[in-house]
Amino acid sequence: MERIWIKIARLSRYTYLRIVRIKAPAESIALGLALGVFAGALPFLSLQMIIAVSLALLLRASIIAAALGTWWSNPFNWAIVFPLFYLLGKVFVPVDVPHLSITEFIHLPLLELLQRGWQWLLITTLGGVIAGIPLSVATYFVTLRAVRIYHDRRAKRRLERQRRELRRG
Repeated sequence: MERIWIKIARLSRYTYLRIVRIKAPAESIALGLALGVFAGALPFLSLQMIIAVSLALLLRASIIAAALGTWWSNPFNWAIVFPLFYLLGKVFVPVDVPHLSITEFIHLPLLELLQRGWQWLLITTLGGVIAGIPLSVATYFVTLRAVRIYHDRRAKRRLERQRRELRRG
């Protein structure tokens, strides 16, 4: 069990370093990551990265950070995240989408299946937008602070290195 926590800590540090080392202004990185987190909350699984990158291009944010931000919702947690977004969306849209068993799914006419699918998609999208806005705002401010601190420390280290070289030379 201890090995899992070590791996999680290493992965977290690696992800942190990948984000703060992006060659872009801190505001651009933070906005890009926030846009990626917002797009990751949408139930359009194959389009999340395209949405995030498009928003980043439109708002002149870091494209790399936007693409990285979508990975918070990944295949390992989709089964948990999207039902929660569906429940959140149902709070605001009280439409009931009946549960389908596999046999009902197979024998259901295509038009009714598409109608139920659209209802689920709209409710889950609303829940994703409602959850995605505060998640992305929090991501923006946390990332902005982290990137600024990293850049400040890096600038201080460079300055110290230059001072040492001047003293030697």
